[in-house]
Amino acid sequence: MERPTLTLIAGSTQTKKILYDQLHQLAGDYIVVRAFAIDESLPHQLEDHVILYSSEATKTEAATISNISGKESIVGKRTIRHDYIDRLLTIPHGERVLMVNDDDPSTVDVIESLYQLGINHVTFLPFKRGQMFYDNIHVAVSPGETHLCPSYIPQIIDIGVRPFDMATIIKVMDYFQLDDSVSSKISERYIRSMIVLHRKILGAEKEALQTTEHYQNVVNTVDDGILAINKEREITLFNHRLEALFQMPAKDVIGRDLSYVVDTDLQDFIINGLEENKFVSMNGVDVVAFRQSIPEEHTTVVTFKSVNQAFEIEKTAQREQHKKGFAAKYDFEDILGEHPRLLERVRIAKKLAIAEHPVLINGETGVGKELFAHAMHRNSLRKNGPFIAINCSALTESLLESELFGYEEGTFTGAQRGGKKGLFELADNGTIFLDEIGDISPTVQAHLLRVLQEKEIRRIGGRKITPINVRVIAATNKNLEQKITEGTFRSDLFYRLNVLQLAIPPLRERLSDIQSLTNYFVTKSGTWMKVDPQVIEAFMAHHWPGNIRELKSMIDYALVVAGGSTITLDDLPHHRLEPKSEKQTSLPVSTIDAKDHFVILQMMKNRNDEGKTASRDFLSKKSATLSHPLSPQQIRLRLNDLESKGYVVKGRGRAGTQITLEGEQYLTQLKAHQKSR
Repeated sequence: MERPTLTLIAGSTQTKKILYDQLHQLAGDYIVVRAFAIDESLPHQLEDHVILYSSEATKTEAATISNISGKESIVGKRTIRHDYIDRLLTIPHGERVLMVNDDDPSTVDVIESLYQLGINHVTFLPFKRGQMFYDNIHVAVSPGETHLCPSYIPQIIDIGVRPFDMATIIKVMDYFQLDDSVSSKISERYIRSMIVLHRKILGAEKEALQTTEHYQNVVNTVDDGILAINKEREITLFNHRLEALFQMPAKDVIGRDLSYVVDTDLQDFIINGLEENKFVSMNGVDVVAFRQSIPEEHTTVVTFKSVNQAFEIEKTAQREQHKKGFAAKYDFEDILGEHPRLLERVRIAKKLAIAEHPVLINGETGVGKELFAHAMHRNSLRKNGPFIAINCSALTESLLESELFGYEEGTFTGAQRGGKKGLFELADNGTIFLDEIGDISPTVQAHLLRVLQEKEIRRIGGRKITPINVRVIAATNKNLEQKITEGTFRSDLFYRLNVLQLAIPPLRERLSDIQSLTNYFVTKSGTWMKVDPQVIEAFMAHHWPGNIRELKSMIDYALVVAGGSTITLDDLPHHRLEPKSEKQTSLPVSTIDAKDHFVILQMMKNRNDEGKTASRDFLSKKSATLSHPLSPQQIRLRLNDLESKGYVVKGRGRAGTQITLEGEQYLTQLKAHQKSR
């Protein structure tokens, strides 16, 4: 028996294909389907007895193109593809969604179909051609016409071309007068796809339930109390730890307003979020509440951590910092030497260690400034906290800033994901040692000054202010007072750093320690070599610009090249022991001036070594007890002369005067000059 023919006319090629496939799958055994699309062109004459249109708009447009008068026609009703409905179920509840289709009636028809199918957890707004902007729209849905969706909408969901509904299929079968058995088979085929979808939805619901139960079990095992609320202030999460803390079961709390659980003060903290954490006492338990937001979900999450637990975490963090090397390695026992000047510095350093003020250590390169910093931390009240050392001259300005103060994610190319803590944050409740502080740039100086003044830091590229409790020990081999005069170092930063001061004597001023230091370095190397006395004599005659570090490197060299059991002069790097062509400080022509300079500088140095400054009044009174007394007028003139040469720095008012490193070198030459006479 010849199969009857049905002509399908759709608006677009895509719609034609989807509808043709549907008809062929359901009734291809019983009818022949010819399909046309308006955007592909239609025949001028259509001789079939019945024409099925995809929509009323398609029928109207087709009549203007082809001669179809007098033909039987059916305008199909369309529904939503069942296998795409799950895409709509992922849209958050209450969202405003733009529905986009190629004509206004079809757009409204799609919205009505979705509401009839129970997709009513969102509000659909119809797309209108010519309207470019839709306020507060983040999701657009379209049945195969996504190219019409506004480009600024971030999420676009394609639910596919809508197929014919069952009523249209039955109308076609009735027209061709197919017997009941055929209609039944076609209906079963149509319903089968819905059953497959139903199974899919049931599976998705089961999986979602299992996922929800999994996450609930996870948050219930956490020691912290966890509370979450939505934008309506309804409680959406309340874990077991919080049940014990508030003494309320979760089943009585979920879905309730926040005010049902917490008081007004805590509500204000959770809702307004002016602070990131808050101390709270809950039923006799002291906790700290931490607030975080999830903007994309309009959710606020608050965790409640017990204070005792926070202390334990802090102790664990400190142990981890010690493992990472954030700990002082040396103590005062590791500072070798018996020279009175060195022992005096150790005595002063032990007193400075107990204080909480910043310390500025002055000394030439290689004298052991970092050794003193380690020892001072280990004998301070912060000995259980971290100790972090950084050489400020070893890094560029930008790298030093990011290392000291940290940065937020995305601050610069290559920035670590999640940002990075700076050394000041890592050194909280401990000590940070800033070596070569005189080499930092003006920008870093300004940033460091703020940290010292406000006791808080702000990461580079960030807005959050973080309070810190860090003691600063700084060191330099530069004359910072001279750098202040030159305008390369901030005076306000200097006075912040120079609250407590410690000057480490160079090796040439403690030559009696060379023998013990040499023996120590040789023994530490693990060898049993002896040291020829002539080597010690050569060491005693050397100027030691590199101090103890230079001494150690010479001994390391000698240990490598020595051929026997004794280190001799031949084993030393002679080019390093030869006299240096250094610029010598010129002595005053006048013998009287030289003698006056010697007296003043020696008194001043003795005073400075005690950690005090020397005023003109003090110097005048002190000189009166010596064999070479000086009047106040003589002292004033000599101090002006010494200051002009950079040997002293005069403070204002009662601040007194201090000898500089250059002044100490000049004093050493004056001593040698007097001995040679």
